[in-house]
Amino acid sequence: MAVLFERCKGVTISEPGLVFLCVFILANLPGKVAVTPVITPHGVISTSREKCVVAISDKLLQQTTRVGKDASSDLLSLTDVAFREEPNVVIGVSSLEHFEWPSGKRLEFDQNTKDPTDPTAVVFPRIVEDRTCLLTRSSFAEPTGIEYTGSGAVADFIAFVNKHCNTYRADDGKLTLEGLHRKALLEDLFKVEQLPQSVTISQVFQTTDLHHSDKNCLREDGSDVCYSSQSVHRGIEKFRDIPRCERISLPSRHKFFNEYLARSRPVIITDAMDNWPAMSKWTTEFLRDRYGDKNVHIKLTPKGEYEGVEPASIWDDFTTFKIPQAVLKQLPYPDLVVVRPAALDIKFSDFLDLIRNVSEGTLNSVSAYLEYTAVSDYFPELKDDVEEMPFFKNTLQLKHQNIWLSDGNTLGKTHFDPFDNFLCQISGEKEVILFEPHNNERLYEAHIPEAILSYNATTKEFRRAKLLDSTSMVMSPVDIQQPNLERFQKFGEARPLSCTIKQGEVLFMPAFWWHEVQSRPSPTEHRNLAVNFW
Repeated sequence: MAVLFERCKGVTISEPGLVFLCVFILANLPGKVAVTPVITPHGVISTSREKCVVAISDKLLQQTTRVGKDASSDLLSLTDVAFREEPNVVIGVSSLEHFEWPSGKRLEFDQNTKDPTDPTAVVFPRIVEDRTCLLTRSSFAEPTGIEYTGSGAVADFIAFVNKHCNTYRADDGKLTLEGLHRKALLEDLFKVEQLPQSVTISQVFQTTDLHHSDKNCLREDGSDVCYSSQSVHRGIEKFRDIPRCERISLPSRHKFFNEYLARSRPVIITDAMDNWPAMSKWTTEFLRDRYGDKNVHIKLTPKGEYEGVEPASIWDDFTTFKIPQAVLKQLPYPDLVVVRPAALDIKFSDFLDLIRNVSEGTLNSVSAYLEYTAVSDYFPELKDDVEEMPFFKNTLQLKHQNIWLSDGNTLGKTHFDPFDNFLCQISGEKEVILFEPHNNERLYEAHIPEAILSYNATTKEFRRAKLLDSTSMVMSPVDIQQPNLERFQKFGEARPLSCTIKQGEVLFMPAFWWHEVQSRPSPTEHRNLAVNFW
């Protein structure tokens, strides 16, 4: 063995077979590096779906030394030390000059690599799957490599791997300063389980009776799936014993950034809107006088539930609508649809009449909502009545400022938004049930087919008329009010957080937190009015 060890120390690049044998032998000698894999084209294709792959040419193994160390130390063993504890990187050797994909294609490099003829090392970054369109998804093609063209210094190569594998390792395997900072930030993220009153959904529903009466059906024949008109309110009752959001007075910029924004922690600010002109100025009468003749785009549902999920089989065109097979096989819940509300363009004064009739009970078959409505597009003169709060102004980039107005009895079903959100309550209140985004599998994030309601303004009737060839990626298929814990078992592990904002209060919802929003009307104004900053 000693003879072979000495032979391996002197192996040249003209003996690739012996190089691979020596890698295996040296890796298994006491005190030497762990087993390092041989990187094959098949291995790159399969492994790069989950990890970053670093393929070092057998030719480079003897070309690199480390200053102050034994000259026989090669790039492979030193790099292995640096990334041995890195779970998202695989390092091995490969005969790159003879590298060929199973399709017969030669190795291709990114556009920044010019005419590589004899690559010394190649990084194949982890493939980030494009989940936005199911029609264009296909099996993974050959990954694109990034050739190492730096010096023979090990430190330079480790920096190259860190850059393209999104890692933070020093040559001794420890985290770099940037890596330590990142680790500290991740470890400091807020989790609902840290709260002493934290409970799981399984515990919340452990002793509750999920039976409901007062059934109602949207279909005229009363068949298929029905729901309870009281289920929304009964469901909310079940969440009374869960932890509540922290409530604070107006924070300093430093406090908000370090304790809430950086930690991704929801919080209610109780006095952030005290000086807003909108609080006293935006009465229904004022809005009607100023904007009554303006055309607005509103959404309509039968009972106030927006973007809920229900069986596709109860839709009129279910038997004739066909989902492309390539898409169908990628849908985990092809039997469900996200129900998009009906839409209507009407004068703002007519919308105000509509929500008044609903709140007074003279119209009980429809719910109307002015939602996701940009203040700058529809009510530009009102922008000065709502101010960016000093604790986030010039810290976060304002992209959207929306107004939300309804009769107050609406339920926005569970979803997430990819923006930090400040929900500011002007009239009425909202109870928001939140779930952290750290375990999205518990909320069953996935593509869900969409469908859209139709509404006849003359007869005041809704129809489940149209299944769509689009999907939603931000809605949960779980009904958190009446969860099917047999089908969605992991949801039982989710931990809810309740945040109720009243008039004059602001809820900070960090980006990607799942949330369901139950609105309730002001007892005096019989409406619910809010704005939000994204």
